[in-house]
Amino acid sequence: MQQSTLSRGVTLACVLAAALALSACSQRPYIPVADETLEPAAKGNFDFVFVAEGERIPRFDTVFVEPAEVTLSEYWLREHRGDYTDRDLERIHREYARLLEEALKEGLMKQTGVTVTGNREEADLVLAPRLRDLNIYGPDLSVPGITRHYTQDAGNATFDLVLRTPEGEALAQFVDHREADGLMTNRLEWTSRATNYRHFRQLMEHWTRNLTQYLLIGGAVPSAEAP
Repeated sequence: MQQSTLSRGVTLACVLAAALALSACSQRPYIPVADETLEPAAKGNFDFVFVAEGERIPRFDTVFVEPAEVTLSEYWLREHRGDYTDRDLERIHREYARLLEEALKEGLMKQTGVTVTGNREEADLVLAPRLRDLNIYGPDLSVPGITRHYTQDAGNATFDLVLRTPEGEALAQFVDHREADGLMTNRLEWTSRATNYRHFRQLMEHWTRNLTQYLLIGGAVPSAEAP
């Protein structure tokens, strides 16, 4: 009787373990996946990479980069409530979008054999970049005064890039949250709008290098040395 009870206990434990394992496999951290057809893939140097089910990223030679979207983090908006103006928000969105677009375009042209076109109709693939949850540590507002601000890091943000066909079908998505730690020291540095731009631009170039490496290894783009 005791042995039978023990046997049933072992069986139940195995069933529960199997159920938990299946549950863990079926769940994934919540992030705004661009399309329900995208599935987790080898992530390379990103936090997450999603690719269309049963597909590899197709090879492309010409790409169009859409205007980047920028959203500030809820924390930043809450902490600076009453300090920023609509003009401040418009400038931050515009300038950080410009920095991200430039980093992607220049990186793709220098590090691969891809042609970046300004005509969407000519492109084999469309890149839709987004900078989410932008949190800037240093000053970036039009607040009068001569107060100096010192930080060790410039801030953090989430890179969210979707690769689409010219018709709009999502093929892949790259997501990565990272600190803009361009200072690379333990000392405080006087920070300003200019230093914020510089360090976040370095972060965007880092994301671009990871992207081009991923695409080159997967054979999705020609190498820069290709004839």
